[in-house]
Amino acid sequence: MSNSYSLPSILVSQIEALVDSGHFSSRSDVVKEALRFMIEKKNHLRYASAVGMYKKGKATLTKGAEIAGVSSDVFRSILNDQGIIPPDAVEWESIE
Repeated sequence: MSNSYSLPSILVSQIEALVDSGHFSSRSDVVKEALRFMIEKKNHLRYASAVGMYKKGKATLTKGAEIAGVSSDVFRSILNDQGIIPPDAVEWESIE
């Protein structure tokens, strides 16, 4: 899946400099690493992405918990706090 996003010119220059210096093999790799780092370090963004995926049916309760980095019970509480009532059954699967 390919998407296009606009970035300020200073960020584009920094991304290109990181690739040119050999730290990354492509601009795409820089952006992927930056997003992974951001989501890993900011719990609220990790939770928001897991909830969003759950709401769209792209993640089960178990997978959503795994994406959020919490137990199924904690993820169920996160969903409940947002007014989302998940089913009582827990699906057993893991992220591939």
